[in-house]
Amino acid sequence: MKRMILTSAAALLGFTAQVQAHDLWVVGENKDVLTADIVYGHGFPAPEAIQKERTVLFEPIKVVGNGYEEVLKQKGENYHYEGKKLAKGTYFVLAKYKPTAWIEKEDGKWEMNKTRKDTSEAVKYCGISTMAAKSIMVVGDDDGAFALKPLGKGLEFTPLAKPDAIKKDAPIRFKLTRDGQPVKQAKVFGSFGGFSSNDETSVAFYATTDLKGEFEFKALKEGLWYLKTTVNTDSGDKNCEIFNDKASLSFMVR
Repeated sequence: MKRMILTSAAALLGFTAQVQAHDLWVVGENKDVLTADIVYGHGFPAPEAIQKERTVLFEPIKVVGNGYEEVLKQKGENYHYEGKKLAKGTYFVLAKYKPTAWIEKEDGKWEMNKTRKDTSEAVKYCGISTMAAKSIMVVGDDDGAFALKPLGKGLEFTPLAKPDAIKKDAPIRFKLTRDGQPVKQAKVFGSFGGFSSNDETSVAFYATTDLKGEFEFKALKEGLWYLKTTVNTDSGDKNCEIFNDKASLSFMVR
């Protein structure tokens, strides 16, 4: 089934319904061991405890590189994962929120894993939500070429320049794809840690993808930044009318 990006009043309703929804990022650090955190909420890059009933919605954090893949183990806080110390190379640290149905009822209350057919009450909105978070990690003096290779699955951002070229005030192009195909006319937001206490309401960067799914990014300062997007598409299912897909990419600006 071909997904159609919503541009009608229905899309606006879907966007409005999601304004207070959580975002998903992933951040990692390669020390004596590799540590990585799921950041699920509104404040990048600080993780917070995930509600117990929602922990089942997340896959374990995974790391992939050139010929390398490891699923990290959860340790300590329910957002925290650890794995083997990484050797020289460029890697993606990945977090994923599994496809989950959500309904918003007329009284404003939300219910998880339900569609319109699962309740007799009036429903304002039903969406199948997914989130994919990716972080670029360069270890040692690697050339960073691996970061230019999209995974080709789901909604994702890919830089069109190597990580060492992503510098303050340097215009860098990125591409947004879904299953390897460009996503046109999508709204993209970006920011850095500490810019705002709520990354849902205040961000430092905004762009719209062009017909090739590309856009230009220029960082205001050095440090850890992210890009994020939400793409609503028509599901074709009257019981749950929206696919609500989110993606984020975090990376260092030098």
